[in-house]
Amino acid sequence: MNINDIIFQELKASKKYKYVCEDTLNRIAGWAVERYDPKKAVKAAKNKLHQVYGAYFEKMNLDKIREQMEKLAGIGSPDETVLKATALTIMKHHTSTAERLPFMEQFYRDLFARIGKPRKILDLACGLNPFSVPWMGLEAGVEYFAFDIDTRLMSAINEFFKYLAGPYMARCSDILVSLPQEEVDVVFLLKTLPCLEQQEKGISEKLIKALKAKYVVISFPSKSLTGKAKGMAGHYGRFILGILEKMRLGYFKMEYANEVFYIVGERNDE
Repeated sequence: MNINDIIFQELKASKKYKYVCEDTLNRIAGWAVERYDPKKAVKAAKNKLHQVYGAYFEKMNLDKIREQMEKLAGIGSPDETVLKATALTIMKHHTSTAERLPFMEQFYRDLFARIGKPRKILDLACGLNPFSVPWMGLEAGVEYFAFDIDTRLMSAINEFFKYLAGPYMARCSDILVSLPQEEVDVVFLLKTLPCLEQQEKGISEKLIKALKAKYVVISFPSKSLTGKAKGMAGHYGRFILGILEKMRLGYFKMEYANEVFYIVGERNDE
């Protein structure tokens, strides 16, 4: 067994990271092996995992989400009102999604009025966003695929999807290792790119270029968790517009109380 495999096994056996997608564990193990000697590599890998996984998922309270799904299962055949109430409770379990709730329905209404109703959607590094599907107004037969790196979250989302009408699916997958190759109408990358850039500088441009989508919906927070702007909107705006201008991609912007959306569309070669 090589050092990469040893580190992977240690990460997999740890209580904190045993639910992380194996592709992510392998990727982080490889990252550590390239930079540290064997004695320091495990600790470095765990520190990196905390940065890219723990700092986000530890605040999600997946045990509480599991409780909500168990309550839903106990009802048997929950109606739309119950499903939405459960989804709202779950989405409040993480600030990133909770702060979108006041304008969530309006955002989807505005978005699909501009780009048309999609037939196939990818939600990458999705977090709790798939629980907002009941507010999207999707038509029958629309395909919705959600991807993230925690097996417990993907399981909970798939359980929730069973109660919805569409062909929806969640899968544990690391988009820095294997990017979905489906041709789709819309890709959601909501508050995702800053975290990915921390892990691999320049990945945003590579990702946008690789996606096979008519539209890519990219969002950034415009305020910190304490409610202060701190120039975040301007900083992230310069970041993404620099990429889009370099790639000659057209876009339009949608701005709400604490989140800015850039909807990237057709290539602009004029």
